[in-house]
Amino acid sequence: MDSSDKVPFELQSAEGVRYHKLLSVLDRSLASVVDTFKLEDLQAIFPDLAQEIPEKLADSYEQISSYLRNSANADFQAILMQYDMANKLSALDKLVSKAAERKAASTSEHGPVSIMSPDTINRGRSAAIKRAELERLETRLAQLKEENAQSLSALTQQREVLADERKKLEATIGVVSKVCRLEEATTSLCYTRHLQTKV
Repeated sequence: MDSSDKVPFELQSAEGVRYHKLLSVLDRSLASVVDTFKLEDLQAIFPDLAQEIPEKLADSYEQISSYLRNSANADFQAILMQYDMANKLSALDKLVSKAAERKAASTSEHGPVSIMSPDTINRGRSAAIKRAELERLETRLAQLKEENAQSLSALTQQREVLADERKKLEATIGVVSKVCRLEEATTSLCYTRHLQTKV
């Protein structure tokens, strides 16, 4: 197909440099895809028709190529309209233009904007990483303090329980000791009386 037969994408009402570039890229992409389908390919598929009615086969090829291009063009236009690409890219052009104007005004008023050196950029990144690491460590430290406080509270409670148990045990041992001494005294007294009885 001749390049003069290619149908460019239709421009929508909104004007914009980026939108025009997008249409140009889409048109070139579509042309490269459609142009891969050659008349020779169709003739190879239908060799008999290529010999008997070559003119009609060539016309069919033109119709098929035109249909493919127009169909893809319509699909692309529908997508562009669905996402309002013309207005969005036009708004982006305006934002970029305003940013360039502000930069130019700032440069003219305050002199050229200084460019940060790679070392400065790296130090800035390193500082951000260190701040994040410091926050992580502080959070971990707070967690450890909370865990230690809970462990200390549990340990204190256990010590209090053990102290109570120790007092109870000591009291029990004291009672047992008194009983044992009482039994020993009783046994000794009984033995003494037994001896006196024999005498």
